[in-house]
Amino acid sequence: MKKVFLFGYYGFGNLGDELLCAYYTSLLGAHFPELKLIILRDKPNEQEIEYKTVSRWNLWQLSKMMAPGDLLVGGGGSIFQDATSKRSLFYYLGLLRLAGWRHLEIILAGQGLGPLSSLGRRLVGPYLNSALGISCRDQWSLATLVEMGVNRPLLYLGVDPLWDFQAPELLFKPAKRRYRPSALGFFFRKEERKRKQRLLFRLKLRFEGLRLITLFPEDYPVAEVVSQEIGASPPLLLTEVRDLAAIAPELTMVIGERLHGLLLAAKYGLPGIGLSNDPKIKAFCQQMEWPCFSWQDLCVENLMVMAIEEVLSDLGSAEQQVLQKRTEMEKKAREERDWFLQLIEQTLVK
Repeated sequence: MKKVFLFGYYGFGNLGDELLCAYYTSLLGAHFPELKLIILRDKPNEQEIEYKTVSRWNLWQLSKMMAPGDLLVGGGGSIFQDATSKRSLFYYLGLLRLAGWRHLEIILAGQGLGPLSSLGRRLVGPYLNSALGISCRDQWSLATLVEMGVNRPLLYLGVDPLWDFQAPELLFKPAKRRYRPSALGFFFRKEERKRKQRLLFRLKLRFEGLRLITLFPEDYPVAEVVSQEIGASPPLLLTEVRDLAAIAPELTMVIGERLHGLLLAAKYGLPGIGLSNDPKIKAFCQQMEWPCFSWQDLCVENLMVMAIEEVLSDLGSAEQQVLQKRTEMEKKAREERDWFLQLIEQTLVK
């Protein structure tokens, strides 16, 4: 029986990455039941009966499990980057090298490339050229591949895979709003704490409601402290989509430092604004035609306030635009899903 090894930033508690894992696990299990699916996680789940999970760190064990003709599938995320961790990048490159040594086909789906240092680009390019196919979630990532000289794999420009994520039917239907006219949700990261505290305090004074929302456990303690300092309600830690479903009807719009926070909010029909130095946030906002600012922008606090006021001044139009964009992005995600499944089918018949 052929095996599929699925990897990503799985098992660390980040909601976006856990949803990506669930998405690709469901997709592969439904369309290729004849394959043995093996998930690489930080901590294996020995209670799982539908598929096998193994430690992502035990490369020796993985080497013994891999055999020629098996598949290594990268399922979404920004894993090929060295802005937050060079060790993480070296791990993923080592995994690709192991797969090549064991004669596995490599398919990388829904990828966000970078940010990469000049050294990182020199290292990553040759490894990615060993893949059979790579789909990118935005134009910036695809351009990064081209700049690195990655031209051997089949390349596909798509969108983030979570646009194709299927939750219970009612979850992503725009609900009748219970919100105040200017209730803001802020997807929070722990970085830039001091500047962020000043911005959030100003937003709380200027608008009627402000709620900090975290998708990653490491962000929550800092968000809790900042919420207390500015006199806001306790932050919310999202551990599953239902947590956002509970609060979405109370929000007018969102501000995002987390890509998948912005994406999930858009699936609920909420307008948004990006705030991050990370190019993946800028790329997503370009796709959605949303404003996006970085901490390097001069007078970023003033820019944010003006952008929020502009959205609130014509909220109905902003919400309608989000729903139209959501339809477009979900269609592109389905097309990318078909490309991904066809590529695996073609690989299996070789």
